[in-house]
Amino acid sequence: MEKQKAKYPPGKHPNSLANLAKGRGEGNGFKPGQSGNPAGRPPGIKYVSEALRDLLASDEALVDKLARKLANRALNNSYDLNILLDRTEGKVTQPIGGGGEITLRVVYDDSDRIPSTPAES
Repeated sequence: MEKQKAKYPPGKHPNSLANLAKGRGEGNGFKPGQSGNPAGRPPGIKYVSEALRDLLASDEALVDKLARKLANRALNNSYDLNILLDRTEGKVTQPIGGGGEITLRVVYDDSDRIPSTPAES
């Protein structure tokens, strides 16, 4: 099957040109310091995490049931166990590099030092 050739060159499709005309393109975006949402989040709107927190705070039996279900699932799947532990205990920090001990030997030789005052020479 032969690859179809594009009808329009990059950036010249009518939809692209319409977006540019609406101020979504290069040079037509937000001005420096201008918010993309000046009114902010509407009052009374809840995030899913807030709703879940409220639900779990009001029903201890549900929390216990959910914890048992997560624990049982994690026992059967190491990926789920890692996610559960990461969420409850925090992710394990990874060292940037190397490991073990490093011994540094510092040798100080001031025979090449240039005196800063005539009295030091």
